[in-house]
Amino acid sequence: MLRTPAALIAIELCGLGRLPLPGTTDTADQFDQLPAPLGRLALQELQERLQRALSTGNARQRVAAWLLRQPEAADAAAQAIWANSLLAEARAGGDALALRWASSACGYIDDTAGCQQSLATERVRAEPDNGLHRLASAPTWPGAWQHLTRAHHWHEHPGGLTATVQAALDTLQPPPAAYLRARIGRETLARDAAQAPEGLALLEAQCAARPADCGQVAEQMAASADSAALLQQAAALGRQAGWPDARIDALMAATQAFHAQLPRWVDKAAGALGCAAAEPALAHAQAVAQHGEVRLPTASRP
Repeated sequence: MLRTPAALIAIELCGLGRLPLPGTTDTADQFDQLPAPLGRLALQELQERLQRALSTGNARQRVAAWLLRQPEAADAAAQAIWANSLLAEARAGGDALALRWASSACGYIDDTAGCQQSLATERVRAEPDNGLHRLASAPTWPGAWQHLTRAHHWHEHPGGLTATVQAALDTLQPPPAAYLRARIGRETLARDAAQAPEGLALLEAQCAARPADCGQVAEQMAASADSAALLQQAAALGRQAGWPDARIDALMAATQAFHAQLPRWVDKAAGALGCAAAEPALAHAQAVAQHGEVRLPTASRP
């Protein structure tokens, strides 16, 4: 019995245009249903080109290359080899942001706590004025407040992995299609979002007993925060330090403004590969890399 050919529909692949491809359901991941030369094989070829570019780049790029080649979770031995290789690369390079990324590998080696503490110490050495690194390396509480008040800024560098990877993709010739860049961007954005600042809960727990020091840390954080998470934390500390409601509200409004303008990945298969989904997400990643997630409102200043 002859099979009836699947109906063809015009599907937009951002960077290639509209192509006639077999129809798909709205609930399926449309990328997985693309012909292999446009889907799975095209992505694999781009990932190999990307690995070559990152692996021959600077310290941060080389660590990014290791992050993107993490083996399957089921292979514990391979995970351990990968983790030790990534950690060695990060420590050799000495880049503060790359050292922070490398903490994700600590869970795959025997001395997880020791690994995280040593990385935090190296981060402070690489970027001593950053309070986020000082917080991660803080010794016992409450004696660490003096350690924190010596920080001059609080920078999370949000979206840093995505920005690093997209910058490497910019160098490739021929240029990769936007729908493939966006596919890689979805993975790196998820990794960026999963790496929350360490130790923020400890700040609030200790803040009430030290209002003067608490207010100083809150001032530093509010004045320099480059992420919504840090700005929200500054508002929480400021509330405990007795800041006026109007200032707290202005900080919270800035974080809400960031979340309100986040690009939404299209849920429907018919739009997941088109420019309406790919271009805003890639533009957002570039803007965050250049300017951070938040703009400090005038009303938030003392």
